[in-house]
Amino acid sequence: MTEKEEFSLNSDEVFDAVSHPLRIKILKRLAKSPLGFSELKRAINVESSGALDFHLKKMQSLIESNSDGRYVLNDKGSAALEAIHVIEQYGWQKRSFLLNLLVYVLLNIWVLAIFSFSSYSLVVFVLSTLWLGFYSYWTFIRRRVSLRQK
Repeated sequence: MTEKEEFSLNSDEVFDAVSHPLRIKILKRLAKSPLGFSELKRAINVESSGALDFHLKKMQSLIESNSDGRYVLNDKGSAALEAIHVIEQYGWQKRSFLLNLLVYVLLNIWVLAIFSFSSYSLVVFVLSTLWLGFYSYWTFIRRRVSLRQK
C-alpha cells in the first residue's frame, strides 16, 4: 500500500465520521490535547459512556490511541478538522453575501420610493451596483465561495 493510498479517506467515511455535532466537538477538543476516555467524557459534557463509545467507534478512522492510551487525532482527523473549519468559515461568507444582496435590493427600492427616478436615485443605484459587483467578485472569484450545496 502506498503512502497516498494509506492516507486517502473516501468522502463517505469522512461524512459519516463527522456527521454528528458531538463528533465535531470531539475532534475540536482532541485537537487541543490528547485525552483519556473519562477526561474526554467530562470535557465534552457527555453523560453516557455508551454514547461516547458509539461516537468514538464511528470516528475510528480519524482518531487513535497514543502510547498512554489517550485519544489523539491522526493525520486524517486533522485533515477532517481543517475541512470543518473551512466549511464553517465559508458559511458566514455565504450569509454575508446574501445579506449584502438583501440590503442592495431594499436600499434601491427605498430610494426609488422616496426619490422616484431622480438623479439621486440613479447615483445610489450606480454606487450600490458597483459595490455589489465588487463584493460578488471578491466572494465568488477571490474567495471561491459557492452558493450551491455540495
